[in-house]
Amino acid sequence: MKDNIWFTYKARIQAYKRLEWLDIHSQFLLVWYAILGAVLAIVAIRYPQALGANTDILAAVLSVALLGVSLAVANRDFRGRALAMMKNYKDLQKLYNLLGSVTNVTEAHSEAYHELLAESENHKEIDDKRFRTSANSTLQSRKPNKFDFFCVYCWLMVRALITVSLYLGPVAIAWHLK
Repeated sequence: MKDNIWFTYKARIQAYKRLEWLDIHSQFLLVWYAILGAVLAIVAIRYPQALGANTDILAAVLSVALLGVSLAVANRDFRGRALAMMKNYKDLQKLYNLLGSVTNVTEAHSEAYHELLAESENHKEIDDKRFRTSANSTLQSRKPNKFDFFCVYCWLMVRALITVSLYLGPVAIAWHLK
């Protein structure tokens, strides 16, 4: 049981980091797109065809898309979910530390663990894999295999590629339309 608590605790730390990362980048992207929309609106006043004959339509589409994305991001509540995950992993850590000074795990300990699991959304499989691959050399059990390393590497690469594309995509499209 201590092993389960420890791995859950570590995976939830990774989930917290993932949700924090999503919160930061979603907020930065919203600001970035708002700045680009404002710049396009200002430039379009002086140069009505800055992005071609349909500059006004593209500006309107960008504004509506920004509104839709901002509503979707607000509904995902990355910040609130990250804070709930942080509280949960800290409570799991307390339970783990408590079990360190106990010789026998009781039904009450098991019940406390299951209550903590129910308090928060579950972490994703990638959170568990990220922890196990980063702590590979110190693990006594549940050592990651090569496929786990491959999955984590691919996930990190895809995440980086999508993030860069979201930041640079509008600039690249504007450059191409120019």
